[in-house]
This record gives sequence, C-alpha cells and structure tokens, in this order.
Amino acid sequence: MARRQKLLRSESPDRSGQRTPSPRSLTFRDIAFGNLKRRRGRTAFLILSLTVGVAMMVAVISVTAAMRASVESKLREYGANMVVLPRGLEMPITYGGVNIASVKAPIGELTEQDATLVASIHRKDAIRGVSPKLVTAIRIDEQEFMMVGVRFRDELRMKPWWTISGDKPALSREVLLGRTAAQQLNRRPGDSLAMGGKDFRVVGVLDEQFSAEDHAIFADLRETGLLFNSPGKVSFIEVSTWCAACPVETIVEQVSEKLPGARVFAVKQLVEAELSQVRLATGFALTLTAIILVVGTLIMLLTMMASVRERTQEIGVLRAIGFRQAHIMRLILTEGVVVTFIGGGIGVIAGSAAALALSGPVAGLESPPLFDWPVAGVALGLAITMGALPAAYAARKACQLDPTIALRSL
Repeated sequence: MARRQKLLRSESPDRSGQRTPSPRSLTFRDIAFGNLKRRRGRTAFLILSLTVGVAMMVAVISVTAAMRASVESKLREYGANMVVLPRGLEMPITYGGVNIASVKAPIGELTEQDATLVASIHRKDAIRGVSPKLVTAIRIDEQEFMMVGVRFRDELRMKPWWTISGDKPALSREVLLGRTAAQQLNRRPGDSLAMGGKDFRVVGVLDEQFSAEDHAIFADLRETGLLFNSPGKVSFIEVSTWCAACPVETIVEQVSEKLPGARVFAVKQLVEAELSQVRLATGFALTLTAIILVVGTLIMLLTMMASVRERTQEIGVLRAIGFRQAHIMRLILTEGVVVTFIGGGIGVIAGSAAALALSGPVAGLESPPLFDWPVAGVALGLAITMGALPAAYAARKACQLDPTIALRSL
C-alpha cells in the first residue's frame, strides 16, 4: 500500500476519449472538515463550551487587570498618606478598682517648623507633600463650624481630586468653604465672611466630599493661628508619598526619629480595603473560570472519545488503504485543534466585548479596559491546549484499533 497522506482519484476518459484530470485530491483537511460538517450539532456544542470558558477567562482577567490598574493609578495620584500627631498622656481615673474615666493631657505640640523637619528626612525623595493643619471650632451666626488652617499650596497639591466651584485661595484673607458650610452660611464665591473681627473673602466652594470637609471652613494657616492666638502651632501634619510601592514603614520610622515627641500613623485602611476587595473578586472569578475550563476539557475528551467509537469503520478503511497510525493521530488532532481554535477565537472576541460592556456597570470603572493582546494570546493558547490534550488521548485510542476488526464491522 502506498505511504501517502492524500487519497487520489485516478484520471478517467471522457466521451471524446481524452483523459481529464480528476477532481482535486482528498487531503487530511478535507477528511477532518468533512467529519466536522457531518456532525454539526456536536461540533457546535464543543465550540460553545470552549467559547464560554475562554470568554469568561478573558473578561475576568481584563476587568480585574483594569481594576488593579485603576487602584494603582489612584495610589500614584493620592499617595499613601500618613498623619503626624502630638504625643499625649492618658491617665485613667479609678475608684474602688473600677475605671470610671480618663484624663488626656498633651505632652508636646507640633509647629510649622516640625513640618519642615518632616520634609528633610533621608527618604524625602519619596514624599509628595507635607501639609500642616490647625483645626479648631468657630461660631458664626449662632452656628458651630470646623475651621481648618492650611497652607493652600500644599493642601491643593496633596488633594488633586478636589473640585472647586470658583477660584483657588491665593491670599491670606481668602477662604474656601465646604459644600454644607456654604449652604448653612448662605455664602457664594465672592461674598465676604466675618470671623474673629476680621473680614475674609470666600473665593471658592468645595464640591461635596461626603466627609467632614463638607462642614469645614478652610483658611490660611497663619491667619488661623493669629485668629486663635496660636501662631505657628498646628494640630497635625499630613504627609503623602509619591507612589503605592514607596516604603511607608521606612518613612514613618524616619519621621519618628525627626519628631520624637510625636506619633506617626500610616493611613492605609481605605487602600487596603479596596485592594482586598479586588483580590477577593479576582480569586472568586478565576476559581469559577478554572472550573468552567476543566468542565470544558472533560466535555471535549468525552466527545472526542465518542467520535472515535462512532468512526471505527472509517478508521478501519483508512488503515486498510495505507494510512499509518501517525496519519490517524494527525487526523484526529487536526479536528480537535480546529474546533478549539474556532472556539478560542470566538471566546477571545466575546470576552473582550463582555469586559468592555461590564466594566462600567459591574466594576464601576470610569475608563473601559483596552484589548489586551497578551491576554488574548494566552487565552487562545490555553484553548488550543484544552483541545489538543483530549484530542491526543482520543487519537491514541484510535491508533490502537486493529484494522481487521474495524473492517469486520462493515
């Protein structure tokens, strides 16, 4: 028998006696595609199962990658904030062995000079900004408000997410009002505001922040100190770093060395909570995706094995006309790879479209994830692997069929 990979049809004479060339040769591709066409329902089911698994994997990876990028972008923008507070002494009051109260007394106090010391630490290159603040209560029009003295240049640099209606304060007698404070005081940008016998000008109103800042009046730090007889004093110092990967613990240690009479805290709870939620959602989605992929691989294996059993006669004929075991294996593998390539390609497109559509309403992302070629390549490669392994096992079983036994079933 001829050792060829093609089944050739001999030339036949036509009515005029001339020999005409036979139709095109029958190749492995013809046999493989012919089998897939004959079993359209099974082929469509395999493609659908692979499409679902690959689409979910691409969508999950794309959305979670975009979520991580969004969090990292916020961290790069906002920094990992730290707060420097004056150290205090807490003395419990007990009576009859029962703790009934406690008295807190300040041991030290912070000044603007301390903010300069913070900015001079060894890792000052990682510090984005240092903003000292003096916080106190003030009564205006029979209402209590929180007044925050800041250095506006430093404060606005540290909080780029602030949106201000009006102008940014530039002079010492200009103030910025929180949204709720502006409504209670009935003040708009351009209005005057009397505090402590001095006239200030409202130049801007801070958009709603859903925090204590909505009730605050922001004024110049030195003007606030003079207003409350605390020149040069600050309530606390806020520090922010340039990046999420900056050594916050090292910076805290160096600031503590510079200011031994202060307490330094790293404010990372919000960031850690958001990252934790992203990791939790990613882990759950990837676990579900892995289960779907495993199920898809098992479906592929069972379907390919059933196909081999149904094609016993066909395999026997092919072996009888000269096909070797390697040819049979190549034929089965070709069918499996074609199915998985189609399913993987459709899954990549569907997963990218799903990530684009769900990134806003589900993940809350402002900017949709872009098409990720590496992710698409990995997903397509994984899909082909998912099809190649079951197909290889089924092809091995097909190669072990005895051609004489297969021909007896004809």
